[in-house]
Amino acid sequence: MAGLKRFIEEIHRRSLWQIVGLYLVCAWIALQVVDVLQQNFGLPPWFPALALGLLVVGLPIVIATAFVQEGGPLRPSETEPAQPGAADPRLESAPRSAGLFTWRNAFLGGGAALALWGLVAAAWLFLGSGRAPDPASAAIEPSRDLRSIAVLPFATRSEEQQDQYFSEGMLDDLLTQLSRIDSLTVISRTSVMQYAGTTKTIRVIADELGVATVLEGGVQRAGDRVRVNVQLIEADTDRHLWAETYDEELTAANVFAIQSDLAKAIAGALRATLTPEVEQRIEARPTESLEAYELHMRARYAWVTRGAFGQDLDEVRRLFETAIAADSMFAPSWMGLANTYLSAWNWQTMSPEEAGPKARAALERALELDPGLSDAEVTNSRLLMFEDRPEEAERAILRALELNPGSADAHARYAQVLESAGRFDDAVAQSKRAVELDPLALNYRNLVADRLFYARRFDESVEASRKVLEMDPRDWYAWYNTGWAEAAAGRSPEAVAAFRESLRVAPPDNAGTTRLGLAYAFARGGERDSALVYVEGADPSSYDTSIVLFELGDGEAAFRALQAALRADYSQVRRLDRDPSADGLRADPRYGEMVTRLRPE
Repeated sequence: MAGLKRFIEEIHRRSLWQIVGLYLVCAWIALQVVDVLQQNFGLPPWFPALALGLLVVGLPIVIATAFVQEGGPLRPSETEPAQPGAADPRLESAPRSAGLFTWRNAFLGGGAALALWGLVAAAWLFLGSGRAPDPASAAIEPSRDLRSIAVLPFATRSEEQQDQYFSEGMLDDLLTQLSRIDSLTVISRTSVMQYAGTTKTIRVIADELGVATVLEGGVQRAGDRVRVNVQLIEADTDRHLWAETYDEELTAANVFAIQSDLAKAIAGALRATLTPEVEQRIEARPTESLEAYELHMRARYAWVTRGAFGQDLDEVRRLFETAIAADSMFAPSWMGLANTYLSAWNWQTMSPEEAGPKARAALERALELDPGLSDAEVTNSRLLMFEDRPEEAERAILRALELNPGSADAHARYAQVLESAGRFDDAVAQSKRAVELDPLALNYRNLVADRLFYARRFDESVEASRKVLEMDPRDWYAWYNTGWAEAAAGRSPEAVAAFRESLRVAPPDNAGTTRLGLAYAFARGGERDSALVYVEGADPSSYDTSIVLFELGDGEAAFRALQAALRADYSQVRRLDRDPSADGLRADPRYGEMVTRLRPE
């Protein structure tokens, strides 16, 4: 006790409490200066934390220095007693020097920490990639809206395949729930799935997707329970805006409750407007059967990975039928079934006469069960376009966008509807919106190039395709689009080069289409013999064949090919009517007569 008492007396004698207080005041002032400098000089968000760390490290150094400097040697001990009645000169000197040393240590300590921070900041500003941004460029760079979000694939803490279906199903449903909220910008599935298992930082991902916030988390199933943990992060600052863990009994009701609670909590954290109608849709429980829900998620996984590309359609169809058998009132499974028939029609594995009525019946059942199912309206619009009912298709897609304004697929489909109506610039705008919502989906970026081509904005179309090729140099369709745009712009050598590259990387099923493009580029350049090489053996039911033959000056052969094409699929006339490459063909009087004569009753 005597030793502790003596130590406390020494602290008081050497004015260390004053030094600590003054140092904290200096540190606070230094941090205010740092904050101002960070905001005005474009320093990264971690620089204030660096300053705080330096100040914390400096405090014990200041205290130790002051302990040595303030008041000289220790108070005389019992082994060196002071003479009775005599004043100790060392004690008399302490009060006179304490104030000077207190202020000096506090200010010099804080100043040294701030100076070291300044050296680091100056090096960051003027060396390498850390150089401060140009004020002019900074002024025109738009700031990200906090209400833009990417939901990363949930980590699945299981090797079971059914758990993978479940985890991806949770992600898909959450994306659908969030995209219903008009004031949010939600990155779509294709883009976020590319970050499954990524080691990239949150800030890098946000930069690549153009969002301000990122949601990450995990899903774990264990027996009859499900555990979901999530955290919402502001990318620029790495600040956690919200986090939650759900540990519930595994039932359909609880799964939907977790999804709706997540959507509402995220909307609240990002201060997004949630209308009563949208909130009601988010809180809906489309099935009470966990079995039906899990079977549907398995079928949807098969659709996304295979069926949408025309692969294994019979198997995918059976999966949806199994989900329907588990709960015939579950509307999304009926919509999935309709999509399999529509895909079979599109990929020509089923005739329109067989696929059309089956797709229509399944789709009408889905919309009967859930008139607010936005994805069903997207499918409905697509089917109506297949049925050559463009006005009804536009009404369906507008309904889909009303229900789900953040759907990239709905905007992409709307672009196609607008193009068929000759509203080319509006179609370009809608396709660009789809890219904003799904920036890593190359099919949407190719769609932009397509729409620009039909809008006769050929140079912009080439530039849009170049952006795709920067992301994937082996994208055959981007090279294909480039070839048509270059040819339409009158740059035949560039068109030939693009089509050659497309032919080099194209899958075998697309080689015939690319060969016709190459034939057209040669024909546009006046290289008839080369064009004939590539048009030989071409599909007579493709209208591209008629365009190439007409460009070669063989009108009779061109219209024979056109007649075969329209008899095989009259819907091709919609594309012919707006295709810049078919300008000459349409100007021929035989075109109008043939289109009228072959039009279905």
